[in-house]
Amino acid sequence: MPFFESTNSSIFYVDEGAGPPVIFIHGWTCDIHDWVFQIPYFQKSGYRTIAFDTRGHGRSPVPSKDNPSELGPEATVADAEALLRHLDINADNPVVVFGHSSGCLIASLLAISSPRLVRALVLVSPMYYRLQEEGLAQGRKLDGDAYGLVNRIFEAQGTTSETPGWLTARHRIRLLGVPEWVVREAAYQREPVGSWESARKLMPRRQCPRLVVMPNDANVEKEKGLGMGEKDRVEVLRAGHWMHVQESGQFNTLVQLWLAQIS
Repeated sequence: MPFFESTNSSIFYVDEGAGPPVIFIHGWTCDIHDWVFQIPYFQKSGYRTIAFDTRGHGRSPVPSKDNPSELGPEATVADAEALLRHLDINADNPVVVFGHSSGCLIASLLAISSPRLVRALVLVSPMYYRLQEEGLAQGRKLDGDAYGLVNRIFEAQGTTSETPGWLTARHRIRLLGVPEWVVREAAYQREPVGSWESARKLMPRRQCPRLVVMPNDANVEKEKGLGMGEKDRVEVLRAGHWMHVQESGQFNTLVQLWLAQIS
């Protein structure tokens, strides 16, 4: 099976197609399957598509409770870098990095720590606009009914009146496969680096072109305030937090056109 060895773990990944590489990074309590509408599309468009399940999610092993930092962004960035090395991706063929939700944080940190490896960023509904205390307060609430709280968050913030029932059912059922302590610790470990206070310092260090696709206007000005290069774009696709699933056709076309413009 397609696993690669990264510090203290075997990480599940997929690597398909040929051409310029793109890598997909999922979000909190999610897995590779969030990208099933992008992987075949971009393969047919001539890209090599790569994705992996982060630790404790999907088919990647759950870390020991003694090492909760393995669920944090620094460990996930290290895993992404290790996977790219494993696949012989280097500065001669840099990768386009897609991130969704908390995966946008990982994608951005990867672009900052390994700028020669990253050609461009495609960020889908980032979550680094919240103040640190707000994030910690939400984390404390997870100490109770973690599954229930996550489902309420996803329903309130992640859906629209047009969201199909199968999509919400998939999130609800998949969530039950993530141990509750992983749900909690993955949220705790995001702080403080995943906060708005941190974003204002870190995100202006991104050097590559970026396309940011938002579900609404709420954080558009915040994102633009982090710096806008000549090739950077911030777009709104009003299709919920998982707009790349709910309106995959519109999303894929938007991304493909932007990639053509920056190439």
